[in-house]
Amino acid sequence: MMATNYEIVQKRPRSQLSLADITDFELKNVGQIGSEVILENPYISLYSLDFKQNRAVFVETPSERDLSHAPFYYLAQYENAVRVLTLPFESMIHLAQSITIDDRRLVFIHSVGRAGSTLASQIFAHIDGVINISEPDALTLLVAARYYQLGNNTNFLDLLRATVNLLCKTPAQTAWVIKVRSFVIELGGYLHQIYPKTKNIFLYRNAEAWLGSALSAYSSGVEKSENELYLWENKLRQSIAPLTPLIANFDAVKHLSSVSLLTLMWLSVMERYIQLHESGVEMLAIRYLSWHSAPKKTVIKMLDYCGIVPTDMALIQQVLEKDSQTGTFLSKENINKKGKKIQSSDLEELNQILQNHAFISTTDFEVPNTINFYQ
Repeated sequence: MMATNYEIVQKRPRSQLSLADITDFELKNVGQIGSEVILENPYISLYSLDFKQNRAVFVETPSERDLSHAPFYYLAQYENAVRVLTLPFESMIHLAQSITIDDRRLVFIHSVGRAGSTLASQIFAHIDGVINISEPDALTLLVAARYYQLGNNTNFLDLLRATVNLLCKTPAQTAWVIKVRSFVIELGGYLHQIYPKTKNIFLYRNAEAWLGSALSAYSSGVEKSENELYLWENKLRQSIAPLTPLIANFDAVKHLSSVSLLTLMWLSVMERYIQLHESGVEMLAIRYLSWHSAPKKTVIKMLDYCGIVPTDMALIQQVLEKDSQTGTFLSKENINKKGKKIQSSDLEELNQILQNHAFISTTDFEVPNTINFYQ
Protein backbone atom coordinates (compact mmCIF):
# COMPACT_ATOMS: atom_id res chain seq x y z
CA MET A 1 0.00 0.00 0.00
CA MET A 2 1.22 3.47 -0.84
CA ALA A 3 0.60 6.81 0.84
CA THR A 4 0.81 10.17 -0.89
CA ASN A 5 3.57 12.38 0.45
CA TYR A 6 3.14 16.17 0.55
CA GLU A 7 5.44 19.07 1.23
CA ILE A 8 3.78 21.88 3.21
CA VAL A 9 4.11 25.04 1.12
CA GLN A 10 2.41 27.11 3.79
CA LYS A 11 -0.09 26.84 6.62
CA ARG A 12 -3.34 28.66 6.00
CA PRO A 13 -4.87 30.75 8.81
CA ARG A 14 -7.52 28.79 10.69
CA SER A 15 -9.85 29.32 13.62
CA GLN A 16 -8.51 27.70 16.77
CA LEU A 17 -11.90 26.09 17.35
CA SER A 18 -12.51 24.78 13.83
CA LEU A 19 -12.09 21.10 12.99
CA ALA A 20 -8.81 19.85 11.54
CA ASP A 21 -8.91 19.75 7.74
CA ILE A 22 -6.44 19.05 4.96
CA THR A 23 -7.22 22.53 3.63
CA ASP A 24 -5.42 23.94 6.68
CA PHE A 25 -2.32 23.46 4.52
CA GLU A 26 -1.25 24.50 1.06
CA LEU A 27 0.43 21.34 -0.20
CA LYS A 28 2.76 20.16 -2.94
CA ASN A 29 2.58 16.51 -3.98
CA VAL A 30 6.09 15.05 -3.84
CA GLY A 31 5.26 11.46 -4.72
CA GLN A 32 4.33 8.13 -3.19
CA ILE A 33 5.78 6.43 -0.12
CA GLY A 34 5.17 3.07 1.49
CA SER A 35 2.33 3.31 4.01
CA GLU A 36 4.34 1.32 6.56
CA VAL A 37 6.16 4.57 7.39
CA ILE A 38 2.98 5.68 9.18
CA LEU A 39 3.38 2.83 11.65
CA GLU A 40 7.16 2.95 11.87
CA ASN A 41 7.60 6.69 12.42
CA PRO A 42 6.39 7.64 15.94
CA TYR A 43 6.18 11.29 14.93
CA ILE A 44 3.55 10.71 12.23
CA SER A 45 0.03 11.03 13.66
CA LEU A 46 -3.53 10.96 12.36
CA TYR A 47 -4.71 14.55 11.85
CA SER A 48 -7.99 14.50 9.95
CA LEU A 49 -10.41 12.51 7.80
CA ASP A 50 -11.14 13.90 4.34
CA PHE A 51 -14.58 12.62 3.34
CA LYS A 52 -14.54 14.53 0.07
CA GLN A 53 -11.64 12.40 -1.16
CA ASN A 54 -12.23 9.38 1.16
CA ARG A 55 -8.76 9.53 2.66
CA ALA A 56 -7.06 9.80 6.03
CA VAL A 57 -4.73 12.74 6.62
CA PHE A 58 -1.56 12.36 8.68
CA VAL A 59 1.03 14.92 9.74
CA GLU A 60 4.62 14.53 10.83
CA THR A 61 5.81 16.71 13.71
CA PRO A 62 9.36 17.25 15.06
CA SER A 63 10.73 14.70 17.52
CA GLU A 64 11.30 17.38 20.16
CA ARG A 65 7.57 18.30 20.29
CA ASP A 66 5.74 15.98 22.71
CA LEU A 67 2.11 15.94 21.57
CA SER A 68 1.16 13.95 24.67
CA HIS A 69 1.48 17.13 26.74
CA ALA A 70 -0.42 19.38 24.33
CA PRO A 71 -3.72 20.73 25.75
CA PHE A 72 -5.16 20.60 22.22
CA TYR A 73 -3.74 17.82 20.05
CA TYR A 74 -5.19 19.10 16.77
CA LEU A 75 -3.67 22.56 17.26
CA ALA A 76 -0.27 21.18 18.22
CA GLN A 77 -0.34 18.99 15.12
CA TYR A 78 -1.22 21.96 12.88
CA GLU A 79 1.31 24.33 14.45
CA ASN A 80 4.19 21.83 14.36
CA ALA A 81 3.48 19.89 11.15
CA VAL A 82 6.47 19.56 8.81
CA ARG A 83 4.83 17.32 6.19
CA VAL A 84 1.50 15.71 5.32
CA LEU A 85 0.66 12.20 4.15
CA THR A 86 -2.67 10.84 2.94
CA LEU A 87 -3.98 7.29 2.67
CA PRO A 88 -7.26 6.05 1.13
CA PHE A 89 -9.78 4.91 3.74
CA GLU A 90 -9.62 1.29 2.58
CA SER A 91 -5.83 1.27 2.94
CA MET A 92 -6.10 3.04 6.29
CA ILE A 93 -8.42 0.33 7.61
CA HIS A 94 -6.12 -2.40 6.33
CA LEU A 95 -3.06 -0.73 7.87
CA ALA A 96 -4.79 -0.32 11.25
CA GLN A 97 -5.58 -4.03 11.42
CA SER A 98 -1.93 -4.69 12.31
CA ILE A 99 -2.34 -2.66 15.52
CA THR A 100 -3.52 -4.46 18.64
CA ILE A 101 -5.06 -2.51 21.51
CA ASP A 102 -5.65 -3.92 24.97
CA ASP A 103 -8.82 -1.97 25.72
CA ARG A 104 -8.39 -2.60 29.44
CA ARG A 105 -5.68 0.06 29.16
CA LEU A 106 -7.72 2.46 27.03
CA VAL A 107 -9.34 5.50 28.68
CA PHE A 108 -11.77 7.95 27.09
CA ILE A 109 -12.42 11.33 28.70
CA HIS A 110 -15.82 12.74 27.73
CA SER A 111 -17.20 16.06 28.94
CA VAL A 112 -19.59 18.92 28.36
CA GLY A 113 -16.51 21.11 27.93
CA ARG A 114 -15.43 23.89 30.33
CA ALA A 115 -15.57 21.32 33.15
CA GLY A 116 -12.00 20.27 33.92
CA SER A 117 -11.40 17.80 31.10
CA THR A 118 -8.14 19.46 30.06
CA LEU A 119 -6.98 19.28 33.67
CA ALA A 120 -7.85 15.57 33.82
CA SER A 121 -5.99 15.02 30.55
CA GLN A 122 -2.90 16.85 31.81
CA ILE A 123 -2.89 14.75 34.98
CA PHE A 124 -2.71 11.60 32.87
CA ALA A 125 -0.04 13.19 30.67
CA HIS A 126 2.24 13.51 33.69
CA ILE A 127 2.05 9.82 34.63
CA ASP A 128 4.84 7.55 33.46
CA GLY A 129 3.89 5.23 30.61
CA VAL A 130 0.71 7.08 29.64
CA ILE A 131 0.19 8.25 26.07
CA ASN A 132 -2.22 11.17 26.34
CA ILE A 133 -4.11 12.45 23.29
CA SER A 134 -6.17 15.56 24.03
CA GLU A 135 -8.80 16.31 21.38
CA PRO A 136 -7.84 14.46 18.21
CA ASP A 137 -10.19 15.75 15.52
CA ALA A 138 -10.45 12.58 13.44
CA LEU A 139 -12.99 11.32 16.02
CA THR A 140 -14.92 14.61 15.94
CA LEU A 141 -15.14 14.38 12.16
CA LEU A 142 -16.66 10.91 12.46
CA VAL A 143 -19.55 12.44 14.43
CA ALA A 144 -20.24 14.81 11.53
CA ALA A 145 -19.76 12.00 8.99
CA ARG A 146 -22.46 9.95 10.69
CA TYR A 147 -24.84 12.93 10.45
CA TYR A 148 -24.10 13.47 6.76
CA GLN A 149 -23.97 9.69 6.12
CA LEU A 150 -20.62 10.13 4.43
CA GLY A 151 -18.24 7.32 3.67
CA ASN A 152 -21.08 5.07 2.50
CA ASN A 153 -18.58 2.80 0.78
CA THR A 154 -16.78 2.20 4.06
CA ASN A 155 -18.15 0.41 7.09
CA PHE A 156 -18.49 3.05 9.80
CA LEU A 157 -17.35 0.73 12.59
CA ASP A 158 -14.27 -0.29 10.59
CA LEU A 159 -13.40 3.36 10.06
CA LEU A 160 -13.92 4.17 13.74
CA ARG A 161 -11.80 1.21 14.83
CA ALA A 162 -9.05 2.20 12.40
CA THR A 163 -9.12 5.77 13.69
CA VAL A 164 -8.70 4.77 17.34
CA ASN A 165 -6.10 2.11 16.51
CA LEU A 166 -3.98 4.58 14.55
CA LEU A 167 -4.26 7.19 17.30
CA CYS A 168 -2.93 4.49 19.64
CA LYS A 169 -0.33 3.07 17.25
CA THR A 170 2.53 3.74 19.67
CA PRO A 171 2.59 1.06 22.42
CA ALA A 172 1.70 2.40 25.88
CA GLN A 173 3.33 0.95 28.97
CA THR A 174 0.51 2.14 31.24
CA ALA A 175 -2.46 3.41 29.22
CA TRP A 176 -3.69 5.36 26.23
CA VAL A 177 -5.87 8.26 27.32
CA ILE A 178 -7.98 9.99 24.69
CA LYS A 179 -9.73 13.18 25.73
CA VAL A 180 -12.30 14.10 23.08
CA ARG A 181 -14.29 17.17 22.19
CA SER A 182 -17.73 17.19 23.81
CA PHE A 183 -19.48 16.12 20.60
CA VAL A 184 -17.71 12.74 20.50
CA ILE A 185 -19.91 11.37 23.28
CA GLU A 186 -22.35 10.72 20.42
CA LEU A 187 -20.03 7.87 19.39
CA GLY A 188 -20.03 6.37 22.88
CA GLY A 189 -22.19 3.39 21.95
CA TYR A 190 -20.03 2.50 18.96
CA LEU A 191 -16.83 2.88 20.98
CA HIS A 192 -18.24 0.57 23.67
CA GLN A 193 -19.16 -1.98 21.00
CA ILE A 194 -15.61 -2.05 19.64
CA TYR A 195 -13.74 -1.57 22.93
CA PRO A 196 -16.05 -2.95 25.66
CA LYS A 197 -13.40 -2.94 28.44
CA THR A 198 -12.53 0.73 28.04
CA LYS A 199 -12.62 3.03 31.07
CA ASN A 200 -14.79 6.09 30.50
CA ILE A 201 -14.68 9.35 32.43
CA PHE A 202 -17.32 12.07 32.16
CA LEU A 203 -16.78 15.61 33.39
CA TYR A 204 -19.66 18.05 33.71
CA ARG A 205 -20.77 21.25 35.34
CA ASN A 206 -23.84 23.10 36.59
CA ALA A 207 -25.57 24.54 33.50
CA GLU A 208 -25.62 28.11 34.79
CA ALA A 209 -21.92 28.14 35.66
CA TRP A 210 -21.12 26.30 32.43
CA LEU A 211 -23.01 28.83 30.32
CA GLY A 212 -21.18 31.72 31.94
CA SER A 213 -17.83 30.04 31.30
CA ALA A 214 -18.73 29.11 27.72
CA LEU A 215 -19.94 32.61 26.85
CA SER A 216 -16.61 33.99 28.07
CA ALA A 217 -14.52 31.32 26.38
CA TYR A 218 -16.17 31.29 22.99
CA SER A 219 -16.89 35.00 22.63
CA SER A 220 -14.76 36.80 20.06
CA GLY A 221 -14.52 39.77 22.40
CA VAL A 222 -15.64 42.01 19.54
CA GLU A 223 -19.02 43.77 19.71
CA LYS A 224 -21.37 42.89 16.86
CA SER A 225 -24.33 44.78 15.48
CA GLU A 226 -27.72 43.10 15.81
CA ASN A 227 -27.61 41.99 12.16
CA GLU A 228 -24.00 40.78 12.40
CA LEU A 229 -24.85 38.76 15.51
CA TYR A 230 -27.88 37.23 13.79
CA LEU A 231 -25.82 36.13 10.78
CA TRP A 232 -23.01 34.82 13.00
CA GLU A 233 -25.45 32.77 15.08
CA ASN A 234 -26.95 31.23 11.93
CA LYS A 235 -23.48 30.31 10.68
CA LEU A 236 -22.57 28.82 14.06
CA ARG A 237 -25.78 26.80 14.06
CA GLN A 238 -24.97 25.32 10.65
CA SER A 239 -21.47 24.31 11.74
CA ILE A 240 -22.40 22.60 15.02
CA ALA A 241 -25.77 21.08 14.07
CA PRO A 242 -24.10 17.96 12.53
CA LEU A 243 -22.34 17.46 15.86
CA THR A 244 -25.25 18.22 18.21
CA PRO A 245 -28.54 16.28 17.86
CA LEU A 246 -30.69 18.71 19.83
CA ILE A 247 -29.60 21.53 17.53
CA ALA A 248 -29.94 19.44 14.38
CA ASN A 249 -33.49 18.51 15.36
CA PHE A 250 -34.57 21.97 16.51
CA ASP A 251 -37.30 23.79 14.57
CA ALA A 252 -35.49 25.10 11.48
CA VAL A 253 -37.83 28.10 11.24
CA LYS A 254 -36.93 29.42 14.68
CA HIS A 255 -33.73 31.38 15.16
CA LEU A 256 -31.34 30.17 17.86
CA SER A 257 -29.32 32.75 19.77
CA SER A 258 -25.80 32.03 20.96
CA VAL A 259 -27.19 31.40 24.46
CA SER A 260 -29.71 28.90 23.11
CA LEU A 261 -27.06 27.20 20.97
CA LEU A 262 -24.74 26.79 23.93
CA THR A 263 -27.56 25.58 26.18
CA LEU A 264 -28.56 22.94 23.65
CA MET A 265 -24.93 21.83 23.35
CA TRP A 266 -24.72 21.30 27.13
CA LEU A 267 -28.12 19.61 27.20
CA SER A 268 -27.34 17.32 24.26
CA VAL A 269 -24.19 15.99 25.94
CA MET A 270 -25.95 15.49 29.27
CA GLU A 271 -28.82 13.68 27.56
CA ARG A 272 -26.43 11.41 25.67
CA TYR A 273 -24.67 10.48 28.92
CA ILE A 274 -28.01 9.34 30.38
CA GLN A 275 -28.77 7.33 27.24
CA LEU A 276 -25.39 5.60 27.38
CA HIS A 277 -25.77 4.89 31.10
CA GLU A 278 -29.18 3.32 30.54
CA SER A 279 -27.75 1.18 27.72
CA GLY A 280 -25.08 -0.23 30.04
CA VAL A 281 -22.06 1.94 29.16
CA GLU A 282 -20.28 2.62 32.44
CA MET A 283 -18.68 5.99 33.10
CA LEU A 284 -17.24 7.65 36.18
CA ALA A 285 -18.80 11.11 36.39
CA ILE A 286 -16.92 14.01 37.97
CA ARG A 287 -18.46 17.39 38.67
CA TYR A 288 -16.37 20.49 38.13
CA LEU A 289 -16.80 21.46 41.78
CA SER A 290 -14.89 18.35 42.83
CA TRP A 291 -11.68 19.78 41.36
CA HIS A 292 -12.04 22.76 43.69
CA SER A 293 -13.44 21.20 46.86
CA ALA A 294 -11.35 18.01 46.94
CA PRO A 295 -8.79 17.97 44.10
CA LYS A 296 -6.51 15.29 45.55
CA LYS A 297 -9.41 12.94 46.39
CA THR A 298 -10.82 13.51 42.92
CA VAL A 299 -7.50 12.62 41.27
CA ILE A 300 -7.09 9.47 43.37
CA LYS A 301 -10.64 8.33 42.64
CA MET A 302 -10.23 8.96 38.90
CA LEU A 303 -6.92 7.12 38.69
CA ASP A 304 -8.13 4.25 40.88
CA TYR A 305 -11.14 3.79 38.59
CA CYS A 306 -8.74 3.53 35.65
CA GLY A 307 -6.44 1.12 37.50
CA ILE A 308 -3.53 3.55 37.27
CA VAL A 309 -1.11 4.13 40.15
CA PRO A 310 0.91 7.36 39.85
CA THR A 311 4.58 7.22 40.76
CA ASP A 312 4.88 10.92 41.60
CA MET A 313 1.93 12.60 43.36
CA ALA A 314 4.05 15.73 43.86
CA LEU A 315 4.16 16.19 40.09
CA ILE A 316 0.40 15.77 39.88
CA GLN A 317 -0.03 18.32 42.67
CA GLN A 318 1.88 20.80 40.52
CA VAL A 319 -0.53 20.14 37.66
CA LEU A 320 -3.49 20.81 39.97
CA GLU A 321 -2.04 24.15 41.03
CA LYS A 322 -1.70 25.71 37.59
CA ASP A 323 -4.02 26.60 34.70
CA SER A 324 -4.08 23.47 32.50
CA GLN A 325 -4.76 25.66 29.44
CA THR A 326 -1.94 28.14 30.05
CA GLY A 327 -0.58 29.57 26.83
CA THR A 328 -3.67 28.67 24.79
CA PHE A 329 -6.58 30.71 23.48
CA LEU A 330 -8.69 29.28 26.33
CA SER A 331 -6.35 30.19 29.17
CA LYS A 332 -7.91 31.97 32.14
CA GLU A 333 -5.81 35.03 31.31
CA ASN A 334 -7.16 35.28 27.75
CA ILE A 335 -10.76 34.63 28.79
CA ASN A 336 -10.64 37.24 31.56
CA LYS A 337 -9.45 39.84 29.03
CA LYS A 338 -12.75 39.54 27.15
CA GLY A 339 -14.78 40.62 30.17
CA LYS A 340 -17.86 38.75 28.97
CA LYS A 341 -20.44 38.34 31.75
CA ILE A 342 -23.61 36.28 31.90
CA GLN A 343 -26.79 38.39 31.99
CA SER A 344 -30.14 37.76 33.73
CA SER A 345 -31.76 37.47 30.28
CA ASP A 346 -29.28 34.70 29.44
CA LEU A 347 -30.34 32.75 32.52
CA GLU A 348 -34.00 33.18 31.62
CA GLU A 349 -33.29 31.78 28.16
CA LEU A 350 -31.33 28.87 29.66
CA ASN A 351 -34.11 27.93 32.08
CA GLN A 352 -36.80 28.21 29.43
CA ILE A 353 -35.02 25.58 27.31
CA LEU A 354 -34.46 23.30 30.29
CA GLN A 355 -38.11 23.48 31.31
CA ASN A 356 -39.05 21.98 27.95
CA HIS A 357 -36.74 18.96 28.33
CA ALA A 358 -38.24 15.60 29.28
CA PHE A 359 -36.02 14.93 32.30
CA ILE A 360 -33.15 17.45 32.57
CA SER A 361 -35.13 20.40 33.84
CA THR A 362 -32.76 21.98 36.37
CA THR A 363 -29.37 23.65 35.99
CA ASP A 364 -27.93 21.51 38.80
CA PHE A 365 -28.94 18.15 37.35
CA GLU A 366 -26.76 15.29 38.62
CA VAL A 367 -26.01 12.29 36.42
CA PRO A 368 -25.67 8.73 37.76
CA ASN A 369 -22.24 7.48 38.97
CA THR A 370 -21.15 10.94 40.06
CA ILE A 371 -18.48 11.01 42.76
CA ASN A 372 -19.60 13.19 45.67
CA PHE A 373 -16.53 15.13 46.79
CA TYR A 374 -18.06 18.54 46.19
CA GLN A 375 -20.61 18.63 49.02
